[in-house]
Amino acid sequence: MSDVESTNPPVSGSLEAFGVASAAAVAARGNSLVLGAPPAPAYALPVLAALLGRPAESAETGPVLVIAPDAALEAWGQAIALAGRQANVTVAVAPNPSRAAHHLTASRVSALVLSLATATELLRRSQLRTDLMRGVVIVWPELELDDEGFVPIFADLPKETQRIIITTDPAGTTAFAERYAWRAPTMGPLANPTQPAPVGRARGAAVRWDDRIAAVARAADLLNLDEVEVWTASTDSHQALTERLASHGVTARPVAGTIPAGPATIFFDAPPPELLGQAALDQSVVLIAPGAERYFARIVGRVDPLTLPGGLDQAERAIQDDRRAIRSRLEGPIDRGAYATVAPLLDRWSGAEVAVAVQSLWIEARTKAPAPAVPAAPQQSAHPKVWINLGRKDGATPAELLSVVLGAGIKRDTLGRLELRDGFSLIEMTSEFDAINAAEKLAGHEYKGRRLAARLDRTRESDSRGGPPRDRKPREGGRPPRRPA
Repeated sequence: MSDVESTNPPVSGSLEAFGVASAAAVAARGNSLVLGAPPAPAYALPVLAALLGRPAESAETGPVLVIAPDAALEAWGQAIALAGRQANVTVAVAPNPSRAAHHLTASRVSALVLSLATATELLRRSQLRTDLMRGVVIVWPELELDDEGFVPIFADLPKETQRIIITTDPAGTTAFAERYAWRAPTMGPLANPTQPAPVGRARGAAVRWDDRIAAVARAADLLNLDEVEVWTASTDSHQALTERLASHGVTARPVAGTIPAGPATIFFDAPPPELLGQAALDQSVVLIAPGAERYFARIVGRVDPLTLPGGLDQAERAIQDDRRAIRSRLEGPIDRGAYATVAPLLDRWSGAEVAVAVQSLWIEARTKAPAPAVPAAPQQSAHPKVWINLGRKDGATPAELLSVVLGAGIKRDTLGRLELRDGFSLIEMTSEFDAINAAEKLAGHEYKGRRLAARLDRTRESDSRGGPPRDRKPREGGRPPRRPA
């Protein structure tokens, strides 16, 4: 069995028809790739599984970095998790820099899903080494306002590192692909560079990525359907869709990839243009999740909005409940105390104005936020820091500070944020053990002929000028002054 056959993941029939199987074979060989596909993570599952199924080159190789838009981060995290189960590896979504740094330090995941802002912040903190990444996956770069935001990600990335770009607009991202994945082939259902003519009018419902299954059921209720075909790009969501629609009394007929044959179709995933053009659009509904708006604007001549039951309906029901409560009180016995309070106001304001004011006070009383909690005293940082008597006044730069730290034999993966100040520097470490070890190695280390002093930083807060409190500032030898008896 060849390497490609052993690492190529199973592909459903629908994805084979879209040309994703051949794209997965390219990814399994370790080659870079541009996957042109409609805006749905399902199309990328075989490619992601092939990428994760490749063995690591060495024990020091880092995880696959998957950079996705914030609005679709969880959806792509679920897709990566499904691909990880196929490849028998562990993956994780990092919603913020601290969580991402935790996964990178623990070295327990084979793929890390995060936003571009999170990745940029990790690079600023020196907590992400792109030169060790197994591969980098960029999801929908066309949604970013400026391609320059990706420069720090690719700056230290070796040329041989596998790069996969997933885009809904291959023609519009040609320059981006040439810049960051030079000569990578474009494959997938949208690989054809020619743009098809827009199809006719279609009804579209704006939904969240994590609410698509429930949105299908709400659409069936709104259209008063007893049976409905649900179109998907793969079969992974069929069981969940069938169960959810059954709870609404609707018989679901999920289809994957083929042209829907029924009179009414709900498109759970965004379909390719040629397939959408062959469906009965006057009886169909497409779900438009965040990031898919541009795609449907290109392939559909006009999208008629379909508002599904949601927050506005809940607000209307709440208003009706308030009206029933007020009507019930008006029909009951008179509250003499309330009447005595309100009666003098009627001499100056009309009854309607008084009623509106009372209603406003009632709503504010029900929705009044709880009293703010007393802020806790500032606590010491969760990550220990090492103080070193080397600062800007000594002519040091951030690059020289990092060089001194690494030159003292401190491993880069134990470092956090480096703070260079006027008269000293603070080095954040991942653990107390690493901080003690770093202080011992830095103490006595030389910088331009001067011996350095280092110790654990025990201060809880800095003064207004950014340095440690005056009574705790160490002397040249590294020992704090003794307090008077």
